[in-house]
Amino acid sequence: MRELTTIEIDEVAGAYGNGFFSDIGEAIKSAVVGGVAAGFAGAIIGGKHGGDGGGILGFGAIGQGVGMVAGGLIGLTGGVVASTAVGWDTTWQVVDEVAKGFSNGTLVP
Repeated sequence: MRELTTIEIDEVAGAYGNGFFSDIGEAIKSAVVGGVAAGFAGAIIGGKHGGDGGGILGFGAIGQGVGMVAGGLIGLTGGVVASTAVGWDTTWQVVDEVAKGFSNGTLVP
């Protein structure tokens, strides 16, 4: 019987893992980084589109504020759940793409 390589172990269903504590650490790290990034993105999107309706006085300042807070909280919650599910590598790729898009102006909320 031969030994499996790391790539082969990753490809086998259910064979992922570096040990219990390492996996818990990766889940926590993914949840924090992904949750914070998704919370920022949700706040930006909610702030931009929260006042689209115009409001009673014709401007949506209150709607933008509520949209920013609600979008941030919803993004945070969704980011924590999603990034914990997909793991660190995918979380970091997505967060890196969002950060690059935010910094160079190509992120369109």
